[in-house]
Amino acid sequence: MDHEHYMRMAVDAARQAEKDGAVAIAAILVKDGKVISSGESTTWIQKDPSGHGEINCIRAACKELDTTDLTGCVMYGTLEPCGMCLSCAAWANLGALYFGAYRKDVAGNEYEIKGWNSEEAAKNMRLTNGGSIQVTGGILRDECAALLKEYKNWTKQ
Repeated sequence: MDHEHYMRMAVDAARQAEKDGAVAIAAILVKDGKVISSGESTTWIQKDPSGHGEINCIRAACKELDTTDLTGCVMYGTLEPCGMCLSCAAWANLGALYFGAYRKDVAGNEYEIKGWNSEEAAKNMRLTNGGSIQVTGGILRDECAALLKEYKNWTKQ
């Protein structure tokens, strides 16, 4: 799988999210080389704390595929997933999640779980199908981090 190719698609979706008035964060979900869904961060627009790009992407994929089991799917997100998003990915049985920027790359993104590292957290997770989820960060890291440099206070959008 060409990880940079799919991450560039997520970056494009994040740029579109910004044009739509949202924070420049997005994710895409791929199965068998085909993009199934995308999701942008709608937290501030919809006043919904669960409206993260990954969650919206998983919701769209489940609707598109008419299932809650996304076994065989891979997600690409522009920002390291939070605990909520990683847990949702595990509940949906995603086998792999790749992301660009680490949360420490983005000033003002220090909320949530102190010392959070999604790659380490994933090692302790078991999917509902008994499998595990592989989480790998740093794909197009600088490009993804640059999308978010202007956001100084994530909680005041």
